[in-house]
Amino acid sequence: MKKSWLLVSLLVLYCILLIKIMVLKDVPTIRIGSLMLNFGGTQGGSPNFMPFRTILPYVLGRGGWIIAGINIVGNIVLLVPLGFLLPFIFIQLNWKSSLVVAILSALFIESLQSMLHIGIFDIDDVILNALGCMIGYWKFLFLPIFLKWMKESRVALISFITIIGFIVYFLISFYQHSPVFKGPDPHMRNVLMQSSTHSDSTDLCGGTGGTGQIIAITPTAITIQRKDGVKEEIHIIKQTMIKSSKGESILVDLKIGNRVTVVVGLIEEDPKAASVILVCKEKN
Repeated sequence: MKKSWLLVSLLVLYCILLIKIMVLKDVPTIRIGSLMLNFGGTQGGSPNFMPFRTILPYVLGRGGWIIAGINIVGNIVLLVPLGFLLPFIFIQLNWKSSLVVAILSALFIESLQSMLHIGIFDIDDVILNALGCMIGYWKFLFLPIFLKWMKESRVALISFITIIGFIVYFLISFYQHSPVFKGPDPHMRNVLMQSSTHSDSTDLCGGTGGTGQIIAITPTAITIQRKDGVKEEIHIIKQTMIKSSKGESILVDLKIGNRVTVVVGLIEEDPKAASVILVCKEKN
């Protein structure tokens, strides 16, 4: 009885945490090197009812492999505990019932986001969430066999530890050598990749003079005059990272006349929104 109440309490706490993260998006900013990911706040855009419309660009690496990995793996992993915990509480639960629970849970999360106007409905998130829940259920089925195998075989234990080590090594190597950003300008990506290693006295734009010069600023956008003379409006949204030689900045820190390096086209909901704005060092 005590074990059952403990599992139920654990499931309730997990569900509260799940709503906090996936529905209310109450999560801190994630920093990976020079990349800053903000999943909080509201998200606008049209709902997606076409399967794999969101997943496919991520699989193809559009927007960067790290961003793709966080979105795909994150949506899967967050629902794994649900599929793992439920069979402990509801012993008669089979894979068909688990699949129904997985789909309904994913639909509930996406629908609640839409009703609260915190996020948009995306059928691909439903697919990934349901997959995560089913992986949890499969882990539950495999757990007794796995524990018995690990207990009886020292070779199996060593092999398991070795595999985990290789996976960790691969992920670290992948992060260090893969491009964080994918945009139309390869030189711009190089500048972004190197920006985290610059000192305060170094030009984040790498001496290029940036994409252009700011000629107008509004609460939601800046207008720059590019090197080719074209004036372009750049949208500023919650996910936009602004960085100067002094560190992380915000929109009010930008001034007319600043030369900036801007990355756009990585945010599907708003192609004109900036993912990153680097303020170039002012020449003395």
